[in-house]
This record gives sequence, C-alpha cells and structure tokens, in this order.
Amino acid sequence: MPAGELGTIAVTGRDRQSWLNGLVTSDLTKLAPGLASYGLALVKVGRIISDMWVVPAGDRLLAAVPRQRIAILREHLEKYLMMEDASHADVSDELGWVFAHGPGAAELVRTVPALHGGFGGVFDATGAGDGVMVCPAANVDALVADLVGNDGVVEGAADDWESFRVQRFVPRFGVDFGEKNYPQEASIEKWAVSFNKGCYLGQEVVCRLEMRGHVTKKIVPVRLDPGEPPGAGAEVRSVEGKTVGSVSSAASADGGPMALAMVRIDFAEPGTKLDVGGRQAIVLALR
Repeated sequence: MPAGELGTIAVTGRDRQSWLNGLVTSDLTKLAPGLASYGLALVKVGRIISDMWVVPAGDRLLAAVPRQRIAILREHLEKYLMMEDASHADVSDELGWVFAHGPGAAELVRTVPALHGGFGGVFDATGAGDGVMVCPAANVDALVADLVGNDGVVEGAADDWESFRVQRFVPRFGVDFGEKNYPQEASIEKWAVSFNKGCYLGQEVVCRLEMRGHVTKKIVPVRLDPGEPPGAGAEVRSVEGKTVGSVSSAASADGGPMALAMVRIDFAEPGTKLDVGGRQAIVLALR
C-alpha cells in the first residue's frame, strides 16, 4: 500500500547512525540492509514530536515521517547537531513509501524494491509480518504493480489499512496519539522503544514511566456490541456513567466493531466493561 502521507528526511554523514540513534527511541545500531526500525523522536521531557520508520539506504538513512511533521522534526534535529559528521535534508519530493503486511512481506521487501531503485526493510508492528519500502517517487506505481504481480498479493486502499490497523491495534500518530503524549500513553512502547540501548533524548522520563507506571491514561483496544463503528471522538463511559475517555479510531470487525480509545488508566485493564455511545464495550488485551 502506498503511503503518500509520509515525507522523507535523509540523514547523511559518517556519524549519521550514531547521531540519529541518540535522538530516537528505537535502537538504530541494529539497523542493517533488509531491516527497518520504527521509533519516536521525543522532546527532553519525553513527549512525542513524531514517529518515524528508518531504512538504511547505502550512504544515507531514510526516515519516513508524516509530511506535516517534517519541518518541525528537522528544526528539532538541528538543535542537537553539534560536532557530529551528519546532516539532514527534506527529500520528500524525490521518494515515495510503500508498506506490505502479511506472511510474505519479509521476502517481498528483500527482493522487489531493488528492482525499482529502492530499499526495503522488515519490522514488526502488526504481528502479521510487516515491511516498508522506499523508492524514487516516479517508480512507486511500478513497484506496487510488481508487488501485486506476486501470488496472493493485493493492493490495499486507505480504508483497508485503517480497518487492519485498528483490528491489529496499531495506534497512529496524529489520529490516536500526538505531541502531547508519552510513548506509554500511546501504548506503543513495546515495539517503538528500546529499553536496552544507550542514552537518547527523553530517555530518563520514558524509563521512569516504565518502571513506576505513572501515566494517567493510555490507548486501549475495545470491542463493542454489534452495530456500526463509533465515530472518532465518541465518549467512553464507565458502567456507572462516568466519562473516562474517548474513541480515536474505529472499524468494523467480526464479532463486533473494534475501536482504539484513550481512557483513564484505572479503566484500561483487559476485561474492563465500558459504555461507548450507549453500547456495551469491553477492553481487550494488548497484543
């Protein structure tokens, strides 16, 4: 699936990997050809500036970033560029991104992008097999056509991805969480944050939250009784009628619609019964 909402920051220079590694939550020291990394850029107090997918591409690291966050993130990066041999540039007009999900994603990203002047890497976001590919923007359509030419591969539309990510519990920056949130509030710390790597900006706050569990709210997956999916912003209440959060994303699913909702931490335990728009709902376990 092409991801036209993503722009690209290219990081170059001898110190590109170590420098960027000190500014994101994922462990970029483990990057190698054929691998990708999903992480977050944080401010010093641990709140999220943007998420990003990083792919090694020869003498560059290519970071896929929501287009509306490119300028903000580059301004942030520039503040922490001192004596390192590194530089960054907005190359969003030059490159395009394509994602693959499913059991065959790993093999596709290892073989197909290179045929179109691109690069690919595997990562684990949905638990179903995930890959990200980047190539010259003019070659994106040809790359997608080549992918679809493989047995069992279909091109998904934006609505397909929205439904898939809600059902697989993949919160989205700018939709389910944003710049006022900590990684633990977004519930993505298990696959977006390395707790074993060296220091990075915002690490102290993130680690303290992880050890002491002091977030007051977090995103959880919720299953509702059968019916239409609730709209974004739908109020989430306790069974006693107290407002405890709101829905950020929702989609139809077998067994009843599913939603991602930011709720108070004391209502975030799996099995907790809630009310969403007058319908019974239950908090599911994070995968």
